Amino acid sequence: MPKYTVAVALSNPANVPKLIHLAALIAIEYGGELVVASIVPAPDEDGGPADADVFDKAQSLVQSACEAATARGLPCDRHVVVGQHIHEGIVNVAEGHQANLLVMGMSESPSSLHEAPDTEFDRMVDAVSAHAPCNVLMAKFRDGMHFDNALVGISDHIDFAMAQQIIVPLHHQAGVEIEFVSFVTSKQQVEQTHTQVKQSLEEAGLTDCGRLTVQVTQETADALIEASKSYDLLLIGTPPLYQLKHRLLGTVAEQVVHNAYSTTLVMRPAEAG
Repeated sequence: MPKYTVAVALSNPANVPKLIHLAALIAIEYGGELVVASIVPAPDEDGGPADADVFDKAQSLVQSACEAATARGLPCDRHVVVGQHIHEGIVNVAEGHQANLLVMGMSESPSSLHEAPDTEFDRMVDAVSAHAPCNVLMAKFRDGMHFDNALVGISDHIDFAMAQQIIVPLHHQAGVEIEFVSFVTSKQQVEQTHTQVKQSLEEAGLTDCGRLTVQVTQETADALIEASKSYDLLLIGTPPLYQLKHRLLGTVAEQVVHNAYSTTLVMRPAEAG
């Protein structure tokens, strides 16, 4: 059976310890390995040699990531790839290693949680997730990387199989206390929704990881953003690409990821077929 492989895309040095910490929790749970990659854009349309200083910085980035993984007892392979399109380099590394999961950071607002996102970087995240050969976990970090409690938003489009791969390591390896929350628009829906979601959690083997609540709200995004004040970590899913009308994440997920007060993880399951 192939080893469980987590690929990690690196670009921001400040995020390296956080991404490796997150990816390592998952890889350790499944006895897996890490593959870390940094993509250096070619400086001209002819694909000429990359700037030596930029290349050296990328080498340093992947080396520090591998050292952090090795310190956790994890096998780690590293790559610096030069190419015209960063998203293609990331996808090719994940594909070449038959990765089960691709972990990458999302842009962070420079001084305020509510400033406009880094549009160019987020377009690259869009492109990676649209073409990745495996599940993608996108992380938008706030503050540190120690997580005591996590809120998992349950919606119609959440992929419970992927959620299980993320939540179980968080609970087992880091002792994170999990609360699952599902939002409905009327009190009449609460009981039925609780029963349905509980059954889905049981089928995914997640009932031992935390407790489930169902809350009534007319604005799911606002409710998740407000709730994030009380948690270290927020985990949400995003609809399949064919269902989306608003960029990569969908309107609710995009509002949440750019405005939540806690570190936010967004799950994008691999496209079927």
